[in-house]
Formats: sequence, structure tokens, C-alpha cells
Amino acid sequence: MNNFRGMVLFMAIFSFIAVSAQCNLQETIVICDMTQIDGDNDGTPDGIINLYDEYTNLTGNTIQAGTWFDPNFTFALNENTGDLSLWDLNESSTSPTDYSFELTNSNCGSADVALTINLVLGPFSGIALPTNLDGVNVQVCDQGSTPVDLCIPLPDMDLFEALESLPSPHANGQWMYEGSSPNFNGINGSELSVTVPYAPGPPLVDEETFELVYRVQGIAPCDLVQETRVKISVVRQVFSGLAQNQRVCETSILNGDFDNDIDLTDDQFLFLEDIEGTWEMDMFGQVTSLGDSEININDIYQQIVTNNPRFGCVDIDFTYAVEQRSGVCEDASTTISFKLYEYLRPFSQDNFPEFCEDDSSLPATINLYDQLAFTSENGVLFDYPSNACTQWSLVSGPSDLGLVTNGGGCTPTPGYSYLGQVNLVGAEPGTYTFRYTVSPEVNCNPDNFTAVDYIDACTSTPDLTGFCDAESAEVVIVIYPKNYAGEDTIGLSFCETDLGSSIDLITLLNTNGIDDPIYVGPLGNWFDLDTGNPVTNPFVIPEINDQQTFNFVYSTMTPNNCLDRADLSFTIYEQYLSGTDNAVQVCNDESAFNLFDLLGSDVSTIGSWAGPNGFVATTNDVFFDPSSFDAGDYIYTVPDNGDATVFCTGSQAIVTVSVVQNANAGMDMQTMVCRSDLQVDLLNVLDASADLGGIFEDIDNTNALNGSIVDVSLLDEGDYNFQYTVQGDSQCNASMAILTVSVMDVEAPNAQNQTFCLTDAATITDLEILSSAFDFNWYDTPESTDILPLDLLLVNGEDYYVSALDSDGCESARTQITVTLLPFNDSTCDDCEINDGISDNNDGENEVLDLCNLPDIFPAYEIEIFNRYGTLVFRGNNSTGLFDGTSNVSLTIGNRLPSGTYFYVFNPNDGITDAFQGSLYLSR
Repeated sequence: MNNFRGMVLFMAIFSFIAVSAQCNLQETIVICDMTQIDGDNDGTPDGIINLYDEYTNLTGNTIQAGTWFDPNFTFALNENTGDLSLWDLNESSTSPTDYSFELTNSNCGSADVALTINLVLGPFSGIALPTNLDGVNVQVCDQGSTPVDLCIPLPDMDLFEALESLPSPHANGQWMYEGSSPNFNGINGSELSVTVPYAPGPPLVDEETFELVYRVQGIAPCDLVQETRVKISVVRQVFSGLAQNQRVCETSILNGDFDNDIDLTDDQFLFLEDIEGTWEMDMFGQVTSLGDSEININDIYQQIVTNNPRFGCVDIDFTYAVEQRSGVCEDASTTISFKLYEYLRPFSQDNFPEFCEDDSSLPATINLYDQLAFTSENGVLFDYPSNACTQWSLVSGPSDLGLVTNGGGCTPTPGYSYLGQVNLVGAEPGTYTFRYTVSPEVNCNPDNFTAVDYIDACTSTPDLTGFCDAESAEVVIVIYPKNYAGEDTIGLSFCETDLGSSIDLITLLNTNGIDDPIYVGPLGNWFDLDTGNPVTNPFVIPEINDQQTFNFVYSTMTPNNCLDRADLSFTIYEQYLSGTDNAVQVCNDESAFNLFDLLGSDVSTIGSWAGPNGFVATTNDVFFDPSSFDAGDYIYTVPDNGDATVFCTGSQAIVTVSVVQNANAGMDMQTMVCRSDLQVDLLNVLDASADLGGIFEDIDNTNALNGSIVDVSLLDEGDYNFQYTVQGDSQCNASMAILTVSVMDVEAPNAQNQTFCLTDAATITDLEILSSAFDFNWYDTPESTDILPLDLLLVNGEDYYVSALDSDGCESARTQITVTLLPFNDSTCDDCEINDGISDNNDGENEVLDLCNLPDIFPAYEIEIFNRYGTLVFRGNNSTGLFDGTSNVSLTIGNRLPSGTYFYVFNPNDGITDAFQGSLYLSR
């Protein structure tokens, strides 16, 4: 038996109600319209029914009270009272048993269910919020339209927000879009995603309305489908761009890298911004108007250093703001930051301490920092007495003398001091080199500045440029040892080759093992005991004939005039030298040569030869005739020499002889080049049969040849000869070819400085040239390689450079032309007048306010138009388009203005020309 509520119901009233004592009873109730249920009968629907009452209404019986249980755990049922909140059931019924509620009581015990009530709940798709005058239920801001949002798209809204919340619609419905806009992205559950595209310029509000329907399924006897339609207006969120912050080291400014103005709207600084924004004024006076995006870093730097030469680091911020287009969206702003860093001035050691070992005047400690001299500029000392971001380190020396280094960088290690104190007590003699390093962060600590390079809106990389360099200097301390001369050393013997060409006599002296090492320095001197003459150390071994004995003495002096000496005696036996192995290539037509000459300059003449095919010679001189001698290895052998303690072993040297052929330089060649080609590579002029690897000679002495490259810009028109010489082997005759280069030149064009009226909006095309050349190129500097476009507007006082081209593409030297532009109000120029009336009647005439060519002349211009009450109705510039009788300011934006007289103020914004005003009549 069914209770059919939400529709027209007819119920029978029984005169008695019986109490059911049966178990496992089942009943079904149907609620098609839950919005009309008023459980407490107070006149306001609340969606609450009582399952006991419903059972009684269905059957006319009552049932013993107990505990209700919801197997689906919808949390809408009061288990004690049996009250069921239909509005808390999330979904409509799609089968008769979707919602089932069980009652257990004492009559049936815990083993059986006394009563099961199945509920059929009709579909409810919700009630749309009231519409505005445009028939829109909800207006939202597009959360996924800016370039950054497109990286990780966000839903624009939960579509259930377009429906009233009480009662809430059933959740088992489906949202669908009824339209074909390409800007519709999709619906995920109830989350709407669209992308309203950015359209630069008016109208300023980028908006689109989307119509959607929410459809909920049901089952009989209720409605099978219920639908609710809504209209959602989505307004694009403005985007002020991505800031590309910059680090700037002071040296870059001083090097002239920032002398020129920069435009903050360049992608290098601001990326992907809406163009309708404005710039906030800055503390350095760079931004002079809302549309002024040009700044000069050098000018800012000069302001900073004038007030504080040791500025350390300074953040410079410029903010670009774009106002929201609708109350549902927000304003957007982006701050571009430049960080200027003071560069580290150089410093160096100016005090060079020297001490003697065990000297009574040796101090216990010294500060390394005190040995440095720092840069001073205009009375300002650039020193760096900081424990943070500095470091003392040992470069070389016997020890670190107890120096504490800074392992923490800009967070100093405990105990570290920039003074760099070292302990000299008991210091080992030697040269100590320490380095003081200052990190650029010393001028800006801590530095939390970040900068990135955006590849696109979704990808960026850290920008690590712009940092200043570190600065360092070394401090040297010398501690001299005792000037120990060594011990007497007598009777040494050496083979000549064991000593080489020279020998360090100090290394021959014995020591006592206590006062080591032997002193070597300006206070130690060697003398020959046989002649009394000074001896230079290292001692150069003279030519030894058989053998020779040397008797020397080494004497030293300390700073306190303490003398020490040691005698040295040694004998050197001649090492008979066979020379060095050699290999030679000869041409078969060359003259005979002496094989002995190929062994080197220091070869003993007492040796003998052996060669290919049994060749033998007992003298050192053997003359090799390439036309008759066999090629191969020729061996030269010298005998042994020495005494009982030293034995100089004989040796051999091998000369390998082979025969080679001559090389080919090819035929004489000729080529033609333009003087404007600047250079020609002679390698490209060579005959194809020529062997490479030769050299080029400037036989006409043009001084234009460098390697194989001829700088034809140094040559006048004419023919020039160069010689190519190639030699396959040093023993063969060279091959030569003459290369002739014909240089073509083009006469420079004849042109004069020229004057134009500013109102002409003259371009490069308007410049006059007195020349019959085939064509011309225009440049902005004498050296530039970038050709200027012919439609480029001329600039007052600017120099332009023109070159002539002939039919072969040769280019002449450049002629300078200086352009003068007469000012806007010059009496000799025609006026550029703004028309005094417009008629917005679609006849094609005077539809907009004609500004002549003023927008071309003054690209940064602004125009404001007021009605006769002085109220601003239009604000224009190069980005807004011309005035057509429609307002573009707040409150009246988009309104068609009434006929009447209006007044304008035109501001050129060029820093030279004054603003002027006038009136116009608008006719409709």
C-alpha cells in the first residue's frame, strides 16, 4: 500500500487504529515534491516526515516504538523519534529500494525486523537564483583566463552556487552546457571551466554569458526528469603580467651598460601583461605619468651614490597596475624589482713584514688585515672590516700560524675575525702567503632578492646574472731561517752526463742533520779556491776534456753579519756523447750532407758509424749522397770513460734517412671582390689542384693580408697580387702561384642635411639623395649592420647614414645626413588641425574626431574630452582609438553622448610641446 504525497492525495479516516504485533512488515511511501513537506505544520516547509506517522497513514495501524536504522547511513534519520529529513537525502530515487529504513522493537526481538519502509523520493533540480536586468542568474570572475592560470586551470565556479541552498538540489543530476562557444572548456561534476579571451583595447570588459541546465532523473510515479536552467556571466580577470626582476652590479652601470633608457613593458622586464594598465610613481622620479614606462638605471644610480657612495645594495621597485573590469573581479598589480649592488673596490698589501728566525724583535702576533691598503674615492674609504662574508685562508707556507678561517661564509664561524691574527711564536721559517677574500654579499647581507627568467607563463629558470665579483688580495710574511752553509765535502766524482749542463752546488754539500737546510739566498756566495774568483750557482759545467777537478768554498752571512762556510771538491769525467737520434727526409735531387751534423751540436768526434747493407766508417764525418746511398738507419757509437768510482758509459745514436717528393701550389688565379665585402679568403681563390698547408705573401706590400684573409676595406679599387708558397718537406724546393685580387669600389652618395616640419611626419623615404646609384641602404650609425626601414619616422637632430649599391651588390662608404624637425607651432609649417565637429550618423563622414597625424608625431599623447559642465566623458591615447561620441570613462562607459558642444585638451607628452585645447560639436 503506497502513500502518494506531493500530488493530490485522498486519505481515508478510520474510526479506530489497531496496534500491529506482526514482524517483518514492509511498506512503501512516495514523496514526489519534497519542497512542500511541512513536518511541524507551521506554514513553512521543512521537508521532515515521521516514519511512525507515515506507517499509520498508510495502514491505519500503529506499531510498537523501537529503534530505527538506516542501512545506507544517510544521517537524515532520527533513530529514536523516527523523524526523517528529506532535505538531507542527497539524491533522488532511481529504484524503489534506494532508501530503506528498518525498525526493531521488543515485540520482534533483536533477531527480526519489525518494519521496513521503502521511500521513493522524486527528483529535485533546485531553484535558480533571481536574475538581473540582463537575465543573468550569477556573474563570476574567470579564474582560468590569465596566462598563469592556464598553466594549472582552476574551475570558475561551483554551478550549485547558482541555485538556492535550501532545499539543496539532488546531487545525482547532471550539469549540461547549452551552447557552442569555443570559450567553453567543460564541466567537471558541478565545476564550470571556461576561458574568456583577452581582447586588448575597448571595450575594456571581456565577458561572456553561458546558459546551462541541471537535469535530475527520477522514477514513476514521480517525474522522470526535472530540469533547472541558469545563465552564468563570466568576466575575465585582468592580468598585470609576470615580473622579470633584474640584478645590476655597479660595474655594469659604470661600464655604460645602462646609459640608455629602458622600457619596463619590454618582455625582458614585464611579461604577458594587459596593455591597459598604468604605472605608479616611483621615489626616483622616473615614472612621470601613468603611461610612462621608460626609466634610466644610470640616472637612478647617480641619485643613490650622490647621497651615499657606499650604498651597499638598493631595491628599486616599479609597480604596474591594471584595474578590475567588474565588481566580481579584483585589481591586479605587478612590481618589477631592480637590485643595485655596490661593487667591491680592489685592495692590496702595502706592508711586507720580514723576520729572522729566533730574532728577539719577532712579535708574538700580527694582524694580517693591518697589512692591507684599501681604495679611497673622493674621500670615501672602501674597506671591508666584516666578520661576515669575508675569509682569510692560507695559500702556501709551512703552516697556517694558527689562523682561524671562516667556514660559514656570511654566517661567521665562531672565533673567526676579519683581522686575521696569526701567531709567530715558534713559527717555522719560510714564506707564508695568506689570502683575504671578500664576497660581494658583504655589501648586502642578508640578500633575499630573487630573479627568474620566464620562458613562458608556465616555465621559468633562476636568473643568476647581475652579481658583482668577489675581491681578494694576498698578504706575504717571510721568516728567514738560519744561514747554514753546510759541511765540508771533499773527493766527489761525477760523470759529465750525471750533472747535466749545470749543477746546484748546494746539493753537493753534506749537512749535520741539525741545522738543515743549507741557506740559499743573497747572503750566500760561492768562490773558486784556486783562482779566488766568484762562482755562479747553479754552476755551469764547462766543456770537459777527459776529466777536470774543481775546488770551491761556500760562505754565508746573516743579517747580524754571522759568517759560515763549507769547502767543496769534486772531479768531473767527460761523457763521450753520441748525440741524439734524428730522422731526415730529403729529396732525391738534393746535394750530399754530413750525417755527423744531424747528431746535434755537442757530439764527441771519436766515434764510428755502421749502416745498411754492411756500411762501416771509422771517422765521425760521413757525407750522405741521396742519389747513391741506401736509405735506412745509420748508427754512431762512442766509447766508455771514468775511474774506480765513476764509470761514464758509452752510447749510440741513430740517424734515419728517407726520400720525399716536392709539393704543388697550382696555377696562377684571379678573382673579383667588392670593397664593401670587407675581406676575401685566398684559400677560396687557390687552384683546385693546389696542395694546402702553404703560406700567403703580400708581394705588393698592401698590408691587408692576415694569414689567408685579405682585408679589402684597406684597398683602393684596382688589382693586387699575392703569392702562395707550399713546401711538402723542408728539404724540398717550394712551389709558388700568383693570386690576383681585383677590388671594385662604389662612389659614396651625395646628400645634404635636411629640414622637415614636425607635422609632416616625415620618414626615411622623404630624404633626398643626389646619386644615380642602383639602390641605397640606410643606417643609424657609421658601423651599424642593421638596415633601417624606409617607413621609419625621422627624429629631430638625429644623424642618418646612407650608402650606395651597384648592380653587383657592392656597397659604398656611408654619407651622414643630419635631420632637423621644425617644431609643432613653427610659422613656416602647415597646421595640423583637429576637426571641430563629428556626426555619428553612419554616413562615413566625420564619424570620429580626426586628430590629423598627431598620433604618429606624438605616440605618447593623451586627449581628454569634457562636456559643457566640465565632466570628463572620454580619455584617449594611442591604445584607445579615436573619439566617436561614445564615453569610455567610469559611470558612463559605453554610453552614446548627446549632441552638443564638447571641449578637449590635447597633451603631446613629448616633454617639449605644450598641451593645447579646443572645442568640437557632436551632432547626432
